[in-house]
Amino acid sequence: MSIFSRVTIIGVGAIGGSVGLAVKSSGIARSVIGIDDVEESLAVALRIGAIDHGTTDIDEGINGFLPSVSNSGTDRTSHRHKPEIVVIATPVSFVAKYVVDVANVVRNSDRLRNILITDVASTKETICSQFYDSDIETLPNDCRFIGSHPIAGTEKSGVVNSNANLFVNRLTVITPSDSSRELDIAMLLRFWQSLGAMVVSMPYTEHDRVLARTSHLPHLISALLAGQLRTNDAKYIGTGFKSTTRIAAGKPTLWQDIIANNNEAILEAIKEYENGLRILREYIEQKEWNKITDFLEHAKQKRDLLE
Repeated sequence: MSIFSRVTIIGVGAIGGSVGLAVKSSGIARSVIGIDDVEESLAVALRIGAIDHGTTDIDEGINGFLPSVSNSGTDRTSHRHKPEIVVIATPVSFVAKYVVDVANVVRNSDRLRNILITDVASTKETICSQFYDSDIETLPNDCRFIGSHPIAGTEKSGVVNSNANLFVNRLTVITPSDSSRELDIAMLLRFWQSLGAMVVSMPYTEHDRVLARTSHLPHLISALLAGQLRTNDAKYIGTGFKSTTRIAAGKPTLWQDIIANNNEAILEAIKEYENGLRILREYIEQKEWNKITDFLEHAKQKRDLLE
């Protein structure tokens, strides 16, 4: 059963394409529109069925692709010709710009302008702070923004690596403000739940501190391990090293953007990690093997809780 007339996705990569496939698979929208600067990405997204229409033009993506009209002049598909929800699946640094672009491009003459905009970015503060905590409406044409972050993904990039089941039983964090409309929160909650996700709500500042510890620092540690591998050692690695460094295969420019937009929280996480590494080094230097056992046991207990 369709909940939305249209969902529009800006940025048709691995995550954006997965949103499209999941929306299509769930049947929650009558149509999915993709907007991307790269025509080849749109062509692949069309071929794999992630979107129904694709365009490089944001005006066309929001205002175009009107529903078919019968000879009598009545709409045969839906009276709605705007997306109720727009998902921005671009790198972090581009999200705020696209939020504003979407709101500005909505035509003032349209009867139905009521659009909720969200995103999938791994950091939230640099985005949400631009549209929250204001006594005035920050977006024109009755558009609103609430941040989202599906904690799901792959180190592989590109729409060809999209997965319709990517969000099933995975956590999605939404970061509404105190002034967000209850109906908007409910709409966003229903959207992600319809894609199979488990949804929690938290302040955007807390989100960024948590993700610095659980995602951003682990990526940097993985990259450091992979980067320090000596060429002659490569033939001796096993599945453990491959598993530990898997996420280091992520797209470098994407991760540079994430790190730049959450640098303060990541620096705090690095300080905590450096302190733990110092203590561990001291245990080894002083041959305190019982403390090493305790350290490993504590780590095992924490890891076992994740299963």
